[in-house]
Amino acid sequence: MRVTLLPAAWLVATLLASCQPRTTASGSAVRTSASASAAAPVASTKPAPPVAGPEPVLAPAKPRVYIKNRFVFVRPRADVNADWIGFLWFGASVELRDEKPVGGPGCATFYAVQPNGFVCVDGKQATLASDDAEFKAVSGFAPRLDQPMPHRYAESMGVELHADLPASTRHWPTLPAFFHEPRRHVLPLSTVAYADEETVDGQAWLLSADLLWLKKEQVKLYPEISFHGVTLGDAWKLPLAFFRQAGKFKYRRDEAGKLTKSADTFALQSVVALGSQIQIQHGERYFVTLQGDDWVREQDAVLPTPRSVTPWGARVGSEDHTGLAPKNARHSWIEASVLGGWLLAYEGTRPVYATLISPGRGGIPQEGKNTLELAATPLGTFPISGKLATVTMQAPGEYVHSEVPWTQNFLKPYAIHTAYWHNNWGNLQSGGCINVSPIDGKWLFDFSEPSLPPGWHAVRWQPALGAPTLLVVHE
Repeated sequence: MRVTLLPAAWLVATLLASCQPRTTASGSAVRTSASASAAAPVASTKPAPPVAGPEPVLAPAKPRVYIKNRFVFVRPRADVNADWIGFLWFGASVELRDEKPVGGPGCATFYAVQPNGFVCVDGKQATLASDDAEFKAVSGFAPRLDQPMPHRYAESMGVELHADLPASTRHWPTLPAFFHEPRRHVLPLSTVAYADEETVDGQAWLLSADLLWLKKEQVKLYPEISFHGVTLGDAWKLPLAFFRQAGKFKYRRDEAGKLTKSADTFALQSVVALGSQIQIQHGERYFVTLQGDDWVREQDAVLPTPRSVTPWGARVGSEDHTGLAPKNARHSWIEASVLGGWLLAYEGTRPVYATLISPGRGGIPQEGKNTLELAATPLGTFPISGKLATVTMQAPGEYVHSEVPWTQNFLKPYAIHTAYWHNNWGNLQSGGCINVSPIDGKWLFDFSEPSLPPGWHAVRWQPALGAPTLLVVHE
């Protein structure tokens, strides 16, 4: 998927219906505040004061550009007509490569930013002043890109959005044009992202990600999703078994050596390491767990199974002598099984991460049928062509998923992205995209190439960045 921006008067990132779920699943409310930790006790004795030394010489802070709006585009040259290579988001700042501005079509003052590209700094969308009133006012509500969930999220029951709360003590300075998304009504079953909440005259309000107000009673808050995969190394090694359904029994040997169903079950979305021993009984395969005497029936679990070769022909698990690995430092690639419901991330010939995914509810494509209409996930080998820390996905009929985190485009309109609206990992669920949990989404986003430069919100792959991460999707 390559997310397409609507005309400048809208500036809303959209996604076709293939990545939209048919229904959404609500849950219990998430916490909106955390209790303060207790203060540490004061020591009864004081150490001797340190001997004064020379004052350290601090390097002067390098100049930066401070972002006041959504979709502040990074261009490959000083020209607003040049196709964007990334964009910045309000509350962020990026170091300059050169303090000298340059003029160009559409903007009198472009600045070169790290690590590449140019940004128009007009004082309205972006500024060089860190104490700018508008920047300071909005920066506290910027997406938290150091966390799996950059915002908090809820399901709409028919939301009305408001620019102001007259009785509120919180008032914004004048915000740039197009700061807010254009819609003022969010349909039921759509989702909203919010950054804060406030109670005014007994009414609870939520502050949306684009700083509009909505009544809390008009949404159902999503619960926190805790599921995530495992890093492969010392603690976890393949083979592994994940459990995508509850109530799958543990098998144990009886006195005659036959495997029989016990009263115990594996927990939903749990993972266990498997040993090398396999037993076939009545035509079914059973795998012994690495710890204890429990056995797993193959059909009850998800068993990620690496393919035998990398996309460039090196044998998985062996040293690569092909000389054909992609030109990035880690030779990264990702393998996903649609019907298996699993994903493996690799560095070269070595798998480094394993988890469950939720591909399209239509499974795999069928010959002669429209993949989008089937809600199937396409098969093949694809490059990661662009990455967006958050993006609002829109389907026909004005249904939206607001500020979807950790979106990685691989084939228009398909992407790997976090789904905060369901917790059905390992099963067919999405409209065709590869859904992952918030924690997995953040891990994969940080893992893949191209990397998101510091302070940026989105990046498109360019040949100068080196080879992108490859995604192999199969049955």
